[in-house]
Amino acid sequence: MNYELSVQQAEIHTADGFGKSKSTDGKTLIKTWIKVRRDREIPEFDAIEEFKWNLEGEDDLRKYTEKLAEMLNENGGMFIEDALKLKEKDILSMLNEKIHPQDAFPIPALRAMKKAIVNYFEKTSQKERLRKATETVICHCRHVTDLDIQEAIEKGHNTLEALSGVTGAGTGCNTCIGKVVEILNRRKTAFGGIK
Repeated sequence: MNYELSVQQAEIHTADGFGKSKSTDGKTLIKTWIKVRRDREIPEFDAIEEFKWNLEGEDDLRKYTEKLAEMLNENGGMFIEDALKLKEKDILSMLNEKIHPQDAFPIPALRAMKKAIVNYFEKTSQKERLRKATETVICHCRHVTDLDIQEAIEKGHNTLEALSGVTGAGTGCNTCIGKVVEILNRRKTAFGGIK
């Protein structure tokens, strides 16, 4: 089943949440929409009932976006809590791609989907779930968390330039650079200098 929306369809599509993200090179923009099947008794059982997307720009990220859509839409939809835990490596493994962890790259559709979930929490005034979903986000433009930065440092990316290249942090509005440097300096101090 095709879950890609044309631009015209996307503009009129009503959704419970919307998110967008650019590729690290800025050549591709992905927009995502989610419809949520709400569980009125147990909000943690809310599920993504439908995930739609639109890709503008270069087509090289299409297969990753299609695989994410398939994962989210299969079996009646994925629980939001599980969707928030998805990582790039999950999508790559579903595609049977053998990529060294140091060569892993951000998948804009995944970041856009997480932004759509955050947008859903905002729209429905779910303040606690919103806080949990965003409390560790360091770079809101690229949806990079402190754990993403720490993992990159552990893989040897121990300069601001290297971290930005791998995670995308600091490549948008630049307001997160101080936080990225702070995490980097904390890690260096904790380990007596990273070699």
